[in-house]
Amino acid sequence: MTTHWIVGSIIVGVSILGFSAEPTSQLPELRDLDLSGWDCLSKLEGAAKTQDGQERNRQKNRSPAEVPATVPSFDTASFLTKVADYDRQIERKHRREMYPAQKGKVTELEKQIISVTGWLVLAYQGVPETTNCRSHDFLDWHLELSPEPADHAAQIGDPTPIICEITPRTQALLYRSGVRIQKLAAFFRLPDLSFVATGSKPHKIRVTGYLMWDDEHNKADTDVGSTIGWFGKEGYHHPWRSTGWEIHPVLKIEDLGTE
Repeated sequence: MTTHWIVGSIIVGVSILGFSAEPTSQLPELRDLDLSGWDCLSKLEGAAKTQDGQERNRQKNRSPAEVPATVPSFDTASFLTKVADYDRQIERKHRREMYPAQKGKVTELEKQIISVTGWLVLAYQGVPETTNCRSHDFLDWHLELSPEPADHAAQIGDPTPIICEITPRTQALLYRSGVRIQKLAAFFRLPDLSFVATGSKPHKIRVTGYLMWDDEHNKADTDVGSTIGWFGKEGYHHPWRSTGWEIHPVLKIEDLGTE
């Protein structure tokens, strides 16, 4: 069954797929966010001061859109093969370093709505950032989409995930569709950077949303690599992602189960 909501003049469709109605603990969870009083709602560039930061934030802050009936769909391996070709085309450059043809190419690539299927081992709320005008109440959710399930949180030797992000602009629609991250993810990372088990096994999920080039987090070894190599003094694992390409913002999540 598919339910539609009208956001502004945009009709948004989110599939209802039998998710659990409520979280089972005091862990963080998606909310039915009311954005009407949010002073950042009309500021698509957020609080960024640089041109590249403003360009990046406009992509992250795209409004909910109706998901087409058919979109390109990938598993983690085929997604990484696809975006590796995109990396070659744009030379993995930072936005501020791109010449016009490369910037135009990124603009076209980021118009795509695609699906990626993988295992949700780890999820966490983001920190205040310029995208959301440094709000402490309106935060992104990071979903780490892994190529295989795991019975432990991030550790050295694990394959790095594809990053998918739910924004304040899309969170309420996902919540109303019945999506509960506690039921899909096996582990949360808390603000103190500790890991806690949710009590659920990692679920295989299909995440649909906009493709986005996060050039800010594209440093080899520190950010991007095939396996986790070390934990820094600050407590984060490195590398922490398999590519600088993300699904951001997430528009739809489908639960494919635990097997």
